[in-house]
Amino acid sequence: MQVQMQKWGNSLAVRVPKSIAEDAKFALGEKLEINVDASGVVRLQRSVTTPTLAQLVAQINPENHYAEVGWGPETAREAVEW
Repeated sequence: MQVQMQKWGNSLAVRVPKSIAEDAKFALGEKLEINVDASGVVRLQRSVTTPTLAQLVAQINPENHYAEVGWGPETAREAVEW
């Protein structure tokens, strides 16, 4: 399928046809990464932006690990019995 390069602000843009977007299962607003190899081949792929639980836990340090906050005594059915 042939598409045409367009100007978009100071950048260039290519519209992804609906059939291609559906085949690639792209969603509106999805973040993508674009790469070019030495021969000029352009590759478009999904960004891996959702961190795993292990990555989040690895970021815990003394500066961002706060003490528990008390909100006073329970007043209704707030107690959780394990």
